[in-house]
Amino acid sequence: MRWKLYIFDLDGTLADTRKDLAAAVNYARKKLGFPPLSLDQISSFVGDGINKLLERSFPGCSHEQLIVAKHYFDDYYGQHLVVETRLYPGVREVLHSLNGAMCAVLSNKAQEFTAEIVEKLGLKSHFKLILGSGNVLPRKPSPEPVQYILTQLQISPESAMMVGDTRNDILAGKIAGVTTCGVSYGFRSRQQLEEFKPDFLIDDIRELLKLI
Repeated sequence: MRWKLYIFDLDGTLADTRKDLAAAVNYARKKLGFPPLSLDQISSFVGDGINKLLERSFPGCSHEQLIVAKHYFDDYYGQHLVVETRLYPGVREVLHSLNGAMCAVLSNKAQEFTAEIVEKLGLKSHFKLILGSGNVLPRKPSPEPVQYILTQLQISPESAMMVGDTRNDILAGKIAGVTTCGVSYGFRSRQQLEEFKPDFLIDDIRELLKLI
């Protein structure tokens, strides 16, 4: 294979998590007396971790209110991680086809949620490492979590690819020196991703198999 390691983002890349995230956000908004936001609004806020998601979903709220909102969000989301979450078409096929290489997950979502979603979707066996946020490493677009994965799996940057649907994925990969592949079927459009000049840009995860 052309690359020895494929690092996948989770939300918007492997799985469509928008409905469950939106339900958790709107649960927290309801508990704090706010009307619901649309799925499209909430989807546009995803990609920088839960704290940023809540800041964008609760504009003008105080730090104290955001702490309460996060409590409600975590409580609800932790119990409804995969009610509406679905793998994108072709994900299982692609991961099976990549069994000659190593694969990892790198998400800005909390570690416990990331790991549980991957397991509940039946994907855990495909990945050598599943890394979410909440550890000592900064979130994407920092290259540090990508570099950590490379170090842990003993892979050079030239032998790895970062696959994701947001600027954070592309920038983290570029700064870390790995090949980058944007996916336009997730939470950001092809036009938005083109701005950050990924090495490859695909409209279906199955197109990844044509690159290897």
